Amino acid sequence: MDLSIEHLESLYGPSVQLINPITGEKAIILPEIGATLVELHLKTDTELMNIIRIPGSSEVRTNTLHPSAILAPWVNRVRNGNYSFEGKNYQLPINESALGNSIHGFLARSPFEIVSEISNSAFAQIKLAYHYLGDFEGFPFQFNFGITYELKANGTFDVNFSVQNTGKTKMPFACGWHPYFTFPESELSDCSILFSGKSRFISDSQMIPMREEIVHFTQPILLSEENLNHVFRLNAQETHVTEFKNLKKSQTIMIQQSSQDFPFLVVFAPDNNNCLAIEPMSGNTDAFNSLDGLVILSSGEKFDSTVVIWLKEEKSNED
Repeated sequence: MDLSIEHLESLYGPSVQLINPITGEKAIILPEIGATLVELHLKTDTELMNIIRIPGSSEVRTNTLHPSAILAPWVNRVRNGNYSFEGKNYQLPINESALGNSIHGFLARSPFEIVSEISNSAFAQIKLAYHYLGDFEGFPFQFNFGITYELKANGTFDVNFSVQNTGKTKMPFACGWHPYFTFPESELSDCSILFSGKSRFISDSQMIPMREEIVHFTQPILLSEENLNHVFRLNAQETHVTEFKNLKKSQTIMIQQSSQDFPFLVVFAPDNNNCLAIEPMSGNTDAFNSLDGLVILSSGEKFDSTVVIWLKEEKSNED
């Protein structure tokens, strides 16, 4: 039986669902609100669960926690919204008034168009695009941004990010993604996280990195003991996997990225929401000024990388 794609009016608004009718696995996406992934139901051997959470009480469009937001053409913050590139200074709008920064780019809730839909026995896939003409204040660089969601019959879920500089000059760029992961009916204090970080950044009063500390994570971090809210620099690996584990049920959300394309990871637990943001980033906070991880695309050049998500469950030794 083929996987399928459905268009429907959900509680979030006009939505597209990628569905595996055999397993019940599905993904729900909002093309008109930033191509946002609002639900992802994946299956272990024993349980089907929605592992994506929308924290807070606000709807997706106005949610200041930026759930599942696409972050581009910059990630996290640009200090005071100001940066220089190729000898010219630019001023971005200040949309984080409390700290005086410009935060998370401008694609997060922009309308995307559907480019293609494909479904067969192996996968259901939707490609979406945003064509930017250089008319956002402070960023006069044209580009095309694409995001592809693919639910596979084998239980994995792929998210591909691509951007092409369609202008005539070089373009500064960074890309990130802001999903919150959860284990339904479980507490965050019952969980751990493990990833290959080599340093973390300590921020100043504007939440801009002021120093970098070496870290060595050889064992999982118990979230009952440590409250994480940091940008981490990862060890450079073509295949890097973050393991977010429910210790009570021995279930693990696996998040794979290239830490060459996405060399930074933000890990953040919002208060009283029982979820964890695990955010692949191509650049560091304020990369437009620090140049740390900044991608510079020449005219016609592309950035392209994929994040893969799946569930793993450790079986009991008991018969």
